[in-house]
Amino acid sequence: MAERPPPTSDALRTLLAEGKTAEAAELARRSVGATLEQPVASVAFTLDEYSLNSVSGRARLADGTERFFKFHQEDGEQDNVAEYYRARLLERAGLPVEVPLAVCTEPGRQMVVYELRTDPRMADVCLELERERAELPGGTLRARRELDRRTGEVLLETLRRPAENAPAAAIHQLFAHRLVDPDGGFPGGRYRAWYTANESWAGLADRTWCINGVRYPCSLRELFERAHRLLDPAALAAEPVVTAHGDDHHGNVWHARADTGEPELRLFDPAFAGDDIPALLAPVKATYHNALAHPMWLYHPAEAARRWSVRTRIDPNTVYLDTDARITPLRAQILDSAAELVWAPLLGALRGKGLLRRDWREFVRAALFCCPALVTDLLAEARPEPVRLLGLAMAVMAGCEPENGTDPVAAFLDGVVPDAAE
Repeated sequence: MAERPPPTSDALRTLLAEGKTAEAAELARRSVGATLEQPVASVAFTLDEYSLNSVSGRARLADGTERFFKFHQEDGEQDNVAEYYRARLLERAGLPVEVPLAVCTEPGRQMVVYELRTDPRMADVCLELERERAELPGGTLRARRELDRRTGEVLLETLRRPAENAPAAAIHQLFAHRLVDPDGGFPGGRYRAWYTANESWAGLADRTWCINGVRYPCSLRELFERAHRLLDPAALAAEPVVTAHGDDHHGNVWHARADTGEPELRLFDPAFAGDDIPALLAPVKATYHNALAHPMWLYHPAEAARRWSVRTRIDPNTVYLDTDARITPLRAQILDSAAELVWAPLLGALRGKGLLRRDWREFVRAALFCCPALVTDLLAEARPEPVRLLGLAMAVMAGCEPENGTDPVAAFLDGVVPDAAE
């Protein structure tokens, strides 16, 4: 009989943060064993910069077989996650997704177990290439475009009018729920914990920004308030919905090999997938994290401080920031693919069906803003001060239309504006 699982999965993160690896391994061993309903001999954790809200690793079963496991747990957000691991739903829709061998959906113990893969994640592949200032190799670029093509097709195939259960969709955990407390209080959640409670927030919250000479008329406080208003699940009840992964950043994409030997990208960990995702939210995470963001300032701040020049000046009204950090050629390739194969068809279909909201651009920007601002604490003391301001500047660039000039986000949105005749 399987052993009784540990009480909560967040206990694993607490133990690992305290350096109690052996105790964490024992908890994970028991929980994985209970989920698989077979003995687990040992576990080994995978700890990296992409596992911000999860604990993952390898489990060795009593017969020597190895499995990949992942516990998913948001800080203080257990009650807000509606459903987990909808891999079968995505598979039926025609997306290339890894289907788990076993799943535990019990609140506080959410986890999934897969066949062990030794393939790298697309995030790891891209990081090494970007460190070498290289573009995507031909085969990998074709695989990226193929995944975008199929993702775009599924969005159009499943696009439909509002779903009754849409306000309860798990995708809201990645956006609106991180702005509020469990009772809906605003400011709350990560916004309050990471920003409004930080002593440096008062000096930054209400200033506008000038980034490399381009002026942005929005303050950080205004952008958070706009996101809270526009992304509120109740306000999205009338939005058209689609079937999508929703969290398909490259940390959740295997860089595998097809039978032909060519690269093939496969999705995994669909913790926030659903058939009730507001259409304009569905491609946001992948677009921002895979293309518009940069892994250095987001996940490797010390390396960013060494690589780039960041010069800042703060006056009573404005934060001025000049930097040589730019979107890389590799990310430009990925952004072009997403724009052509995902965003342009989706926006065109929405307009053609009379379902495209008039403020779609402001809405998309609000969601893009949340991606860096709510995935990690951009004001954390562990981040070098210039990189703290660089991260906030990149969030502002995502959320606010420039007053003069342009930037990669504005150029991307300009390029996917649907034809009024559609």
